[in-house]
Amino acid sequence: MRGKKKRSGLNVFNKLVLVANIVAVLSLLIAYLSSFINPNTFWAPAFFGLAYPAILAVNVLFIIYWLISVPRYALLSFLTILAGWNVLTSYIGFRESSGIMVSKSSESFIRVLTYNVHNFKQFGDKNDKFTKEQILDIIRKEQPDVVCFQEFFSRQRGEYNFRKLISEILKTENYYFKPTTDNGYEATGTAIFSKHPIVNTGKVLFAKKMNWNEAVYADINYGNKIFRVYNVHFQSISFQPEDYKYLKKVTKEIDTDVESSRKIGSRLKQAFVKRANQVKILRSHTDSCKTPYIIAGDFNDTPISYTVREVSKGLQNSFRKKGSGFGITYNGEFPNFQIDYILASPEFTIKNYLIVKKKLSDHYPVRTDLELK
Repeated sequence: MRGKKKRSGLNVFNKLVLVANIVAVLSLLIAYLSSFINPNTFWAPAFFGLAYPAILAVNVLFIIYWLISVPRYALLSFLTILAGWNVLTSYIGFRESSGIMVSKSSESFIRVLTYNVHNFKQFGDKNDKFTKEQILDIIRKEQPDVVCFQEFFSRQRGEYNFRKLISEILKTENYYFKPTTDNGYEATGTAIFSKHPIVNTGKVLFAKKMNWNEAVYADINYGNKIFRVYNVHFQSISFQPEDYKYLKKVTKEIDTDVESSRKIGSRLKQAFVKRANQVKILRSHTDSCKTPYIIAGDFNDTPISYTVREVSKGLQNSFRKKGSGFGITYNGEFPNFQIDYILASPEFTIKNYLIVKKKLSDHYPVRTDLELK
């Protein structure tokens, strides 16, 4: 009599690992879907989108585990990651750098730089001469044709008259800066500087009450061709110092506090919803634009978000076209994500892309060279 074949299967521990793996895969799929779901309709998936890098890392760990123990189960996470290849390449550029030490080799190229300068201060409230000079040095070295500043700051006169300082560096008098706050001595807001003539300007207000979050635009005459640049600053999360302190504590001690977690979750939810409303306002404006255009700025949202997907419709993402490595543009305490972008309409060819990795503001400057066809 032939003996029964011994059934091969997973032991209890591996069964638990498989269940956890399935949860991780489902989380990754929800993250993929988050860019298609308006947070006004259903906000929960946006949190999965925000957590995409962490969820991705967990799935990679599952692949490694299964390759060591039961290789066939590695396909579960591997195929799910592969299904989201377009998302992955929005975060990581799998190519050699196109931007390091690249000089603007053709007069037909338009160099665009976007930079949230945090009032030309590093992290504190006091004016910082070292930070000021280092930021100005970046502008001096990069020599952009167009600069989009968020959280721009300038005094009317003196060593912190950044309107004058930037104009002198770029040898131009062409700029648009209509402050959101101005006490007659110093002003803050969103600004566009151009080496080429500005023929028209305007604002796209996201709310009746003026605040940091807005879009400004300038129509630029470049070799008898007109193109528009939108400088955008979408809603931030508005974390307070105590929020960062709590997040640091959670990271180091794995110690959670319900009330602090609730506050942070509420801030994130409000920001998701506000940005969804703001991007709708911006797109209604850009859809009526009759010229080639560029959208640059601080979107305060990640590549997989609803906001970035909506604003990028029909446009070229300079990082996806030419970016290399991890596209991290935020330099604050937490989290470190790609939240600054340069997008261009199809009339442009994107030549290169660079994140200038200098920790001066809480953002890194981002620049790209484009050719107007």
